[in-house]
Amino acid sequence: MKVKKPLIAALSAAIFVALPLSAQAQVEVVESNNRLLESPQLPSTAAAPSSVVSPVPNNQADLFYQLQTLQQEVQELRGLMEEQAYELKRLKQQRLDDYVNLDQRLSGLQSGTVSSPEGAASTSGPATVPATAASQTTAQAPDEMQRYRTAIDLVLRKKDYAQAVTAFNQYLRDFPQGKYAPNCQYWLGEIYLLQSDLEQAREWFSRLVTDFPEHGKAPDANFKLGTVYHKLGDTDQAKLLLSKVASGDSNASRLANSYLSENF
Repeated sequence: MKVKKPLIAALSAAIFVALPLSAQAQVEVVESNNRLLESPQLPSTAAAPSSVVSPVPNNQADLFYQLQTLQQEVQELRGLMEEQAYELKRLKQQRLDDYVNLDQRLSGLQSGTVSSPEGAASTSGPATVPATAASQTTAQAPDEMQRYRTAIDLVLRKKDYAQAVTAFNQYLRDFPQGKYAPNCQYWLGEIYLLQSDLEQAREWFSRLVTDFPEHGKAPDANFKLGTVYHKLGDTDQAKLLLSKVASGDSNASRLANSYLSENF
């Protein structure tokens, strides 16, 4: 027992000395661990101001890109509108040309001057035509057509009815028996009917029926004349004219039948 006491005392002293060293080592380890744990937070706190400021230039870049995109879309839409406006103008001109050509063919059918197949000579007209009259007709034909086309353009496309009335009247003064004289009289009646000038409309429709009773526009004029008389209060004359048109085989007969069934 005497031998063991000094040994125990020596071990106790060694443990007493080792405890501070181990505690110090633990403190250092803990401190080093704390530094490792805290070290990643330092860049985040330093980078915080930059993370707040950085979205501003990004937002400006996005807005600039969106503005450029909108400008490009607007330019494309303007180009599309210009193309559509040009196409609409072309279609209107084509419709006008088709209408004038149709009027010319109808007038040719009524007058019997349509050219026969294979260039055969027409037998409905006189055998010979004086050279002066033929040259005068040839010289006037292009101008006559152009004058009528100009007047129709004022009605259908430009809607300038005052100038159209002037143009139609000028045509009738220059070509009282012209190829498009019945059409001019019809359109004068239409314009005055549109403007509710019933007396002027009645006068022009009546003149067409009287001057050109066999023309293709005569049934249409009779139908319009019947509606004018009905609006003027003359129901007997209106019913007489409308019944006459309804009994025929023209394109206006269906309109006359419909008008009679609705108003009489």
